[in-house]
Amino acid sequence: MITTEAIWIGLIIGGALGNAVDRLVDGAVTDFLDIHINGYHWPTFNLADVAIVIGVAIIIFDGFRNTIADRSDPPATL
Repeated sequence: MITTEAIWIGLIIGGALGNAVDRLVDGAVTDFLDIHINGYHWPTFNLADVAIVIGVAIIIFDGFRNTIADRSDPPATL
């Protein structure tokens, strides 16, 4: 079974390696997703960046989920 830890580690490492390969091959990271909405220009990014951000979001979400679960557990007795 795949854990959330394996997913976020894979996303972050995969994104970092993708950016590293771009730097080695092209000398720069190629950004290609350029979004404009109602006159607002979102910073340009690539799929490796998306993987890293999703990995970090999973870490944050999982941290909140574990914190809430810890609070709902009854206190341990000695």
